[in-house]
Amino acid sequence: MASKANARIILRRRPDGLPSADDFALEQAPVPVPRDGEVLVRTLLVSIDPAMRHWVTGGANYVEPVALGSTMRSFGVGEVVKSRIPGYIPGDIVVGMTGWQEWATLSAAEVHGSVDPKLAPLSTSLGVLGVNGMTAYVGMLDIGRPKAGETVLVSIAAGSVGSAAGQLAALSGARVVGLAGSAEKSRLCVEEFGFDACIDYKSVADLGAALDEHCSDGIDVFFDSVGGQTLDAVLERINIGARIAICGTISLPAGEVAHGPRIERTLLVKRALMQGFLLTDHLDYRTMMINELATYVRDGKLRYREDVAHTLTDAPKALERLLAGKNTGKSIVRVGELPEEVSAP
Repeated sequence: MASKANARIILRRRPDGLPSADDFALEQAPVPVPRDGEVLVRTLLVSIDPAMRHWVTGGANYVEPVALGSTMRSFGVGEVVKSRIPGYIPGDIVVGMTGWQEWATLSAAEVHGSVDPKLAPLSTSLGVLGVNGMTAYVGMLDIGRPKAGETVLVSIAAGSVGSAAGQLAALSGARVVGLAGSAEKSRLCVEEFGFDACIDYKSVADLGAALDEHCSDGIDVFFDSVGGQTLDAVLERINIGARIAICGTISLPAGEVAHGPRIERTLLVKRALMQGFLLTDHLDYRTMMINELATYVRDGKLRYREDVAHTLTDAPKALERLLAGKNTGKSIVRVGELPEEVSAP
């Protein structure tokens, strides 16, 4: 084992507002020893995700908050070094909840599956062929179910989830409109990801008027990762039978109860479906989703961008960048040297 210590980043304090790098600290700990039913992995890459904002606040959420003084939670890709789980051997590449650390022990439940490095670059297993791509798949194809000729609206359209969701909708023959936070991101959505139009919501004085212009026939599907006033504006423009997939609520203050218009009558009159979802409820068909997404990537029908930082200590700043909207594409941090046969991001 090359390292005798485990560098890890812990949650030092609860954030006051959005998480900042000062909320975390670098710590050296012993390399963990796997018990029966665990593997020891050398972390190669970790994922930076919007959900981390809610994981560190300490408020009510779908998972327990990260405990103060413990390793920051994250999805990651690692190489198995020691295995006490049947079916995994040293050298296997796996995806799981590694956290922000150089070494991690994972139980069978914490290993989400093996990665075939020949399928695509390893980084895609955290992005378009991982949590982000599968989230887009569930929200857009299972809940949104776009049809040819319909109008689909996607929030955070230049992000790793939104860009995939929009491209999947386009493959269904729908007209796809994005919402993005800059002119450059809007250009990227149209020119690289194939959206029919994209609204730079930060530059428009009236979001409702912009939606009326670009979604003149109403909105049939909304892939929502923001909530708040954006969702309020969309609900005023949905068509009969609209489907709204709630992927996230990043515009809402963490830990606070949000207030807004009553929506029951709108959903009734429009016979609309609004459904929240978590990818963890859909992992029983993970292999099918990844194989389908990989085919689209291989055929050039599903494009992606990555925003890569190159050391473990960059992770807190990478999270800051993500939550400030300064990244373009999937945010990833390289933690360890990749095996020679594996493509680097």
